[in-house]
Amino acid sequence: MSQPEPVTPQSALLRVLISGESDGPEIVRRIRDWTEGRIDLDESAFSEAVLALESAGLVERHPGAPDKRTGEPQVTYALTPAGRSSALEVLADSLTRKA
Repeated sequence: MSQPEPVTPQSALLRVLISGESDGPEIVRRIRDWTEGRIDLDESAFSEAVLALESAGLVERHPGAPDKRTGEPQVTYALTPAGRSSALEVLADSLTRKA
C-alpha cells in the first residue's frame, strides 16, 4: 500500500475551496484550522500557492464584495471545473488521514 501524498499549500487550498468561493484570509484560516496549524500560510506563501493553481487552470479569482474599510472589491477565489476534480481527489485522500 502506497503512502499518501503529503499535504501541500496547494492541495490544502484546493481542499478548502471545495466548499465554495472564499477570500484569501478566510482560506488561510480554514487551511490552518483543517491542518491544526501545521500549514499556516503568510501572504507570500498564499500568493505563491494561488498563482501556481491559477497557472495550472485549477483556481480562478473574482472581484468580490467591497471591503468595508477601503471600498475596494475584495478578491475571492473559486475552483474551475478542473480544479473541482483535483479538489475531490484531495478530499478523498484527506478522508483517509489527518493533514
